[in-house]
Amino acid sequence: MTIVTAAVRAPGLARDEGLTGTVASAACAAIVFQPILRPAGPGNSSPVDVLTLATVLLSVLWAATCGRRLGAPYCLAGGLMLLSGAVAGLAGPLPSTSLMNLGKELLLLAWCVALYNIARRPGVLRLLTASFAYAAVVWASVLVTATFLHLTAVEGISPTEGDRKLFTLGDPNYAATYWVVSLLMVYAAQRPRSAVLRWYGYTMLVWALLLSQSNGGVLELGVALVFLFAHRAYRASGPAAATAVVLIVALAIGGALSAASLTDVQDRARQSDQSLLVHTVGRSGASTEQRGTLLRESLQLYDQQWLTGSGPGTTKQLFQDQQFPYAKEAHDDYLAALVERGPLGALALLILLASAAWRASQALRAPPGAGFTAQVPRPAGLVAALLALAVAGAYYEVLHFRFLWVLLALAAVLASAPEKDPP
Repeated sequence: MTIVTAAVRAPGLARDEGLTGTVASAACAAIVFQPILRPAGPGNSSPVDVLTLATVLLSVLWAATCGRRLGAPYCLAGGLMLLSGAVAGLAGPLPSTSLMNLGKELLLLAWCVALYNIARRPGVLRLLTASFAYAAVVWASVLVTATFLHLTAVEGISPTEGDRKLFTLGDPNYAATYWVVSLLMVYAAQRPRSAVLRWYGYTMLVWALLLSQSNGGVLELGVALVFLFAHRAYRASGPAAATAVVLIVALAIGGALSAASLTDVQDRARQSDQSLLVHTVGRSGASTEQRGTLLRESLQLYDQQWLTGSGPGTTKQLFQDQQFPYAKEAHDDYLAALVERGPLGALALLILLASAAWRASQALRAPPGAGFTAQVPRPAGLVAALLALAVAGAYYEVLHFRFLWVLLALAAVLASAPEKDPP
């Protein structure tokens, strides 16, 4: 506790210093234990949710006593999402399922608000990003070590997912996205400080990503890296250089696809002796087919309640009840917003995307070493992580990924002006 309090200490700190340190400690703990999602509890709750709830409750107590102006980023988008979800749930066929999902969404939104306000205190933003980066490197190292020692309980191998290593994240897509976001957080925070240790961290995180055998995770990392290269080119030589980077990558991908048939590549990967190729490139064709089926089924479901939607988190159960051939979750935030919440839900998601994009652009424009950017040496890493999640939203439902709301809160902090302590 003394260490955390010292990290947020500044001259003239108000009388809420001790409680600020306590909230910061809880927030750091919740961030450190982000991947600890197993064993799962009721309603798909997880052990880390205890720390998330503790952060929210402590932040409410802190807000009641701190005597300063507090902010609520994304309040319009969040409010519309909750409203559209409540209307859809009450009008839909599964109100209890909808309301349970709304409770989880409310907790995540409250956590985002809590993180935003506590991260604006002196030194706390640096503390949170460093905690995320260091913890992720440690967790990735534990997973890689477990694969060498064949510790299946630590590897998180599931009978339904083959030999994909999920650690304690429970789902290969969630796991892959966590490792990608963590790698970008290491880059943004420049932690560990030593370049050698930082490259060790990159190696462990990429290794953990490959162990998840997720095509989506590799795509997210590729999009993020192209953005980072383009951003660096823009800072060095202007928009023409950034455009050139994007065009070169696009032409290279187009040339590769024209030189070799994607179907042939998938067939060769599927027939190879390499498990990694079989379960990544080899199954990509089947994954595309399944998502096409889900799209068609979801649109049929939307036709039944197009005005309000069927209710948050109800897609899979309704597919099963109505005996659809492929009964799965929507696996697409953009489609799920429309199908489960109606046009109002789709509007809420668009507002959230626009708000996050505006804040990300403000963070990129901030002068290096000034304001909050002094605590995050390379904010482009955070923006790249948000971009990766926006891409992932087209084939996962990332709005329920807990670390998404961490990124949204930190981006909002980077886009804001430092606060002044009350007299």
